[in-house]
Amino acid sequence: MLKLISLEMKKHKMLGYVKAAFIANIIMIVAACLLPIAERMEGEAYFTNYEMMFMIINTMVRATFIVFSGVLIAKLIIDEYNNKTMHLSFMYPIKRHKFIIAKLIIVSSFTFLAIVLSNFIVSAAFYGINSFAHLITEPLTKKFISEQAITVLLSALSSAGIGLIPLYFGMIKKSVSATIVTSLLLVSVVGSNFEGFSLFNVIAIPVTLAAIGLIIAYMSIRNIENVDIN
Repeated sequence: MLKLISLEMKKHKMLGYVKAAFIANIIMIVAACLLPIAERMEGEAYFTNYEMMFMIINTMVRATFIVFSGVLIAKLIIDEYNNKTMHLSFMYPIKRHKFIIAKLIIVSSFTFLAIVLSNFIVSAAFYGINSFAHLITEPLTKKFISEQAITVLLSALSSAGIGLIPLYFGMIKKSVSATIVTSLLLVSVVGSNFEGFSLFNVIAIPVTLAAIGLIIAYMSIRNIENVDIN
């Protein structure tokens, strides 16, 4: 399986997605720094502590890579059906479900790792810039950092499952656009944040959506050995 995953990553040039994720990180760092500055210019007091800022950063990161997940599903699975390259893969003496599992592992692993690492990179960059710009004056405690780390890990785990939901809608008509649009709709629902409240904060919602994503992944490979791919 590891060999198959490695081959799939090389085949789809995953390094390009890593570079795109790095660019997204830079954009999010800039956005995180501009938010409190814009707020001050408008005379408001919303982004005044690390709790609020890191929650916004987590929301931005989560939304970004759930969309990335949809793009990866579209590229690694849906597009291969449309281009008939999936037919060639299924001609190899390897069970079909192993190909799909390898692709889904790549998608979920990328989503999980990207959310964890990006949260760290963007948050650390904001903290470093804040030490000079003094956008937030309150101290950053070890207790808060440990709590934030747990929050990010749970967020990344649930997002890795949620990111698989677009697979269902993409597979219905083998539609790339439906896959990506579904990921955008998911972000608009669970990624919205209103004065510190997000549906993602209601633990039952991301857990349920993650479970749905895993069920969809299972359903997509359950009978694939007997399905006519034409």
